[in-house]
Order: sequence, then C-alpha cells, then structure tokens
Amino acid sequence: MKMRKEYNLLTKHLLAEGYTADNYPDYVRICRSGWGKELWQNMVGGFEYTKEHLSKMVFKTGCGLLVEGSRFSTGHMSYMGIDWIPENNNPVITCPYRKDDCNLRNPILGSARGNITCQILHCDCQQTDEPYSYDKSMRKVIDDENKEIRRKYDAFSERVKEHVCYWHMRYNYCTGEWRQTYDPLVCAKNCQNIGGICSLTHKPISKKRGNVFYDVKTSYIRQDGTLFDGEEVISIEKGVRLFETAKSISICEQAARRCKEHIHTLVKNKYSKEIFALGWNVAVLNIRSEQRESRDLIQDLQDIQSGIKITHASDTQKNQKEEKKKRRQQVREAKIKRLEKKILEDGYYNLDEYSLDRIHADKWLGEERIEELEQIRERKLKEEQNAPVQMSLFDFPEVLS
Repeated sequence: MKMRKEYNLLTKHLLAEGYTADNYPDYVRICRSGWGKELWQNMVGGFEYTKEHLSKMVFKTGCGLLVEGSRFSTGHMSYMGIDWIPENNNPVITCPYRKDDCNLRNPILGSARGNITCQILHCDCQQTDEPYSYDKSMRKVIDDENKEIRRKYDAFSERVKEHVCYWHMRYNYCTGEWRQTYDPLVCAKNCQNIGGICSLTHKPISKKRGNVFYDVKTSYIRQDGTLFDGEEVISIEKGVRLFETAKSISICEQAARRCKEHIHTLVKNKYSKEIFALGWNVAVLNIRSEQRESRDLIQDLQDIQSGIKITHASDTQKNQKEEKKKRRQQVREAKIKRLEKKILEDGYYNLDEYSLDRIHADKWLGEERIEELEQIRERKLKEEQNAPVQMSLFDFPEVLS
C-alpha cells in the first residue's frame, strides 16, 4: 500500500480555512500530476499555485536577493524527504555567489555538490511582501557575473594575442579563471571556419575533405578441439575511419597526431569482451590522415601469404549495405506478392478505402498494375463461371431409384 503523502503548507492553510477539493480559491488549483482521486495523491501534496499567481509572487533568499515567482513555475526539488516548492514556502535556487560556508540557508541543503569546474549550491527562499526590484534581485547578480566572465574572456584573448577559440575555452566558476585546451575532435564536431582561418592557430583550414584511418590487428589462439587447436589466428582490418563523415584535412592531420590515445581507447572498448573474456590481443596500427583510403596491394598479398586474414572496412561496410538493401528488397517483393494475391482474390475495389492494403496498393503498384490485376481477376471469374461442371448420378436420385 502506498504511503500517504503529507499535505503541503498551502493546502493545510486552505483546509483550515474551510476550503475543500471541490471548493477552493481561484489562485490555486489541484496538481495535475496525480495518481489517485484523493487531494494528497499528487506530486506536490495537494493544491498548487496557478502560473499566473505564481508569476506575481516575490521570494527572498537569506542574504536578501529577490527572486521572481515565475522562476519556480516548472519543476521542483525533493531532498531529504522535503518538497522544496513555493507551496511549502521553501523553493530553492542555485546560489549565484557559490558560497559554500553560508549560514543563511537551510542547513539541510548541505554543502556543495558537483565537480571542480562547476559546483552546485542550493539556497532556499521565502515569500516576501517586498516589491520586486531588479537592482536587488538574483537576476542582476547573474547578469553582472556574466559581464565579468566576458571581460575576463576578452582579457585572456588579449593576453594570448587573439589566439583563442571559444569551443576550446573552459571557465572555472570556483577559481574565476578561463582555461584553454586543444582537442581536434572538438574542431571536427564544431568548427565553423572551414576554408577560412583558424581562430586558435591563425592558420588556414583547408576546404579539402578527408578522414583519419587506422588498422586494427587482432590475434588469438584457437581452442576449439579440432586439428587446428592451438593455432594462432591473426587478422587485420584496414582502413577503419575515425569520423563517420569527411572533415577538413587540416583537422584530420591534427587528429591523427594528437588523438592516438583516443583511438586506442575506442578500439579497446569495441573489443573489450574479446580482450577480457577470450584473451584476444588487439593492436592499433598505422594511424594516418588521408583524403581517401589508400591501399597497399603488395603488402596485402604478403600478409595473406603469411596466413593473415586481410579485410578492408570500406569493403565490409559496402557489403553490409548491399546485403541490407537486398534483404529490404526481398521483404518488399514478398509484401507486393502477398498484396497482389489478395487483390486477385478479393478485388482492389473491395478493399477498405483507408486500409493499409489499399494505401500500399496505391503506393507500390500504381494504376496500370492495379488495372492489370483487376482484368486478370475478371477473366478468372468468367472462366470459373463458364467452366463445365462434372455431374454425378448422385445428383439425380430419381434415376437411382
């Protein structure tokens, strides 16, 4: 049996004044996120403020910052068995000062949570009759902080002589400092300067497209109880792509030099089952950047002669696409065959107008094929009607008598 949820403070107050679930003031409503018919059977524990009324309310933090009620119109927090909501006069905000040792907020909210880059400190608010003022509000504190962050960004950019890229910049809210890193994978995903000048290096970014290619070598010892038991099986998959789509060759060159560890991690994760459970040895070979995959046929032949199985990722993908296309075509042909059989048996015009069979017939067959099937059906019906009937003596009982 579900434990009964306690009424929130607003609901307790209204019930004490004589209001009920069928009779309540217009500035509240019954919470719609309920699981039963009882008043307490919803997420907030009874009544909640309407959005219109909540937007007119003003709340205040322990340090005196004013907060608009509309800020709490979507979602709420439950922590330590308490609903931190306007209806309990304790909604929370993220402390804009990020002050950990503050004794002005509810001690239940505890200390900071998060990582070293951005810690989250919750602060509870209470309703106030004080009129809202932007100069005393949390919004002004946030706006001022954003202006300061921008000023520090510009100062950092000036210090490094404009060698700065927004996508590689990280701001530490705890220390109040900007830090720049460089990751070609970020460039591959976000760069907007293809064909232009890199904001970080001030070097041209080529319009020529390419990719990062690498080979994956796997080896294991056969343990299948056959004549080949104990034999080492070696295979190399060549031309594996790092990026799904082509990127600027300038970015690919940097990725091939700087992202080798990332590629090794990708391969280890892909073959983790084989490595840890089956004892495979997996290695990444020949990481390079190219506009298109190059193949060394002589080397491939030498490897094959050495007993190494050679495959190319592009060939494998092409074969998979062709097989998938072939399977889809076979499924489609089977569906068309079934649909044509149904039309020959029941007739196209006897199909329900909005049925899937009628829709598919219009889409797949077309008017000419439908008309052809209708003509075949009519001929078969006429042939069945005109076909001679084999009669039996038992059809004439008077003759037998």
